[in-house]
Amino acid sequence: MTIRPGTEIAGYRVARVLGTGGTGIVCLARSQANDLQVALKLVNRDLSADPVLRLRFVNAARLARGLDHPNIVPTLDQGETADGQLWMTMPFVEGPSPEGADADRQLRLGRMPPERALHVVARIADALDDIHHRGIVHGDVKPANFLIGRGAGGAAGEPVLLADFSLARRFGERDPLSATGMVLVSAAYAAPEALLGEKLAGRADIYSLGCSLFRLLTGKPPFFDAGSKSATVRHHLHSSPPSAVRCAPWLPDRIDDVIATAMAKDGAARYRSAGALAAAACSAFGLRAQSARASRRTRR
Repeated sequence: MTIRPGTEIAGYRVARVLGTGGTGIVCLARSQANDLQVALKLVNRDLSADPVLRLRFVNAARLARGLDHPNIVPTLDQGETADGQLWMTMPFVEGPSPEGADADRQLRLGRMPPERALHVVARIADALDDIHHRGIVHGDVKPANFLIGRGAGGAAGEPVLLADFSLARRFGERDPLSATGMVLVSAAYAAPEALLGEKLAGRADIYSLGCSLFRLLTGKPPFFDAGSKSATVRHHLHSSPPSAVRCAPWLPDRIDDVIATAMAKDGAARYRSAGALAAAACSAFGLRAQSARASRRTRR
């Protein structure tokens, strides 16, 4: 769909489009009621029209409204337009450059050295460990959902936030879409159990964080040379984790072991927490993982 500046949606006036994805479009918008600037996600019409999908998105948005963590972008409000199109709003995160706030765009701009990638992964790990403690799976962990805000002190002082909880669910819940044969995931970063439509726990997000680490360090997603989405899915289901060092020979050899553990086919063989993955990645570079508390002190 085409959305132009000035378009009014559910009481919000659109300033510009921030990005598009498989489930909808995200815009910078301003509330006409209180002049609050927000990121407005409008779910695609075909998804909004499906009763199972509607329930899926509404439940996910409700989960995100209860979250309160410095590395999480919560849902502020949700609803539907007069013609039944679902929408949700989130706080707008102003990025370090006009070209985009998410880690994937910063990577494509050539602004993702290893130290910054490790900082991003560590802060996202903080967010994941928090929601996993609450029994919530994010379900769509990928660099495009890692928002980087403006901050002083270089990479160590940059705010990093996990966004877009539109596929979130409780631990152990089976996606209602799996009964229809449909699976809504980003194939390049999805855990095998997510691709199979199985019940998920936190280690599905840890697999995706390992894939994201691979992307941020090498510039390519895992199995980037698969040739098709179906071939990528087969690799996630059956192939050994790829070597990051083969793609980027300047990386330390130990990083391949970190990614292999994060992307183990068996969830029980993965890291027990996202923080453990982040700490192992920093250790592979001879660095000590900075705690979330220390990171917040740096920002202040």
